[in-house]
Amino acid sequence: MGDLSVTVRLNGVVVDERVVPVTRVVRLGEAPDAAVSFPGADLGVLRVGNRLRLRGHLLDEGDELVLALGVVQVHLEHTARARLPGALEGVWDSRLLAAMALVMAAGSWWDAAAGWLRAHGELSQVTAPVQRAGAVGGSDLAELPPAPAETAGLPDGPPHQGDDARSGTGWHRWFRRSLPSAEAQRAAAEERLAAQPEDPAAQRLLAREAYDRGDADEAARRYRALLERSAQDRDARLRLAWAQMRLGYHRGEIAHYRSLLDGDPDHVVALAGLAVALTRINRLDEAAVALEELLSVDPDGPWTALAMAKITALQGDDRAALEQLDRAYGAREQLSRELQLELRRDIATDPAFASLRRDTRLRSLVNRHLGAAGPRRAR
Repeated sequence: MGDLSVTVRLNGVVVDERVVPVTRVVRLGEAPDAAVSFPGADLGVLRVGNRLRLRGHLLDEGDELVLALGVVQVHLEHTARARLPGALEGVWDSRLLAAMALVMAAGSWWDAAAGWLRAHGELSQVTAPVQRAGAVGGSDLAELPPAPAETAGLPDGPPHQGDDARSGTGWHRWFRRSLPSAEAQRAAAEERLAAQPEDPAAQRLLAREAYDRGDADEAARRYRALLERSAQDRDARLRLAWAQMRLGYHRGEIAHYRSLLDGDPDHVVALAGLAVALTRINRLDEAAVALEELLSVDPDGPWTALAMAKITALQGDDRAALEQLDRAYGAREQLSRELQLELRRDIATDPAFASLRRDTRLRSLVNRHLGAAGPRRAR
């Protein structure tokens, strides 16, 4: 296996040149832990067998790739290395390929380059790591603007709603059959409130009942009130993130995931939510970092597979999304009952799966796992 030769030029002048071994994933560019630093990009280089995957390209030994980032030019070459007898070819890992598919969208590299040049007055300092604000759980995740849900009230994307009439399948009806009784939830809450009007457990029940009823606005208000009472209420924070996701307020959703990851960098549900939410608002470099962390924490878990299904669906790769949904649904028993319900809710309402809900392959997939309990055609 060859290594990766990296040459960085600034206005045509070589400012850094080195050879980097790539055993799994190596970061280049703006990440604090980048093996080679330069502005305008946050790249991940992945080894796939005897090839290197970078920015959608597979580089065999001897292949080259040049990235033009304004005044900065990066020349990358997969250097040839003598082969050992009997060396085994590598195996494609679709999960890591999905992570790498997120890397590098066209960004505002002019701002990055200008800041980088101002911070590095001398060429000898060019390779110093570029720091970003707001690292979360060891991640290089940039600060986001305030949540629209708490400022101007403008969502970042469409709300999560049923679309049975358009899909031709009763996905929403199928999902609602699995919900707990709303009357029982409200009765339990009212019983608690009668004994103690400020009982957080009762407020939690009412928030959940509103969320299940499809009133994510009310659920968000109640979960926000619980957080105002106790900012350390991690359960309320996660469920507020979910409510904001369902409303399309993804920047607010991201802020809550980041807060959860401050206290627990390996929080699988928060990492998965973060990777998907960042993808929804087209912050793909950061989404790639979050997904890589998720894959390192829980590479084979059903919640990871669900996150990857959403990401690949958002990228328009329905086939990969179906493969990941099959993995998620096949391993659903590993999830809590609440997360199994969220899996159904996602399939039935998430805009990421809108085109798949019209695809008979998704209905066949779910029916294969559930039999007669699966969805049926809309009437």
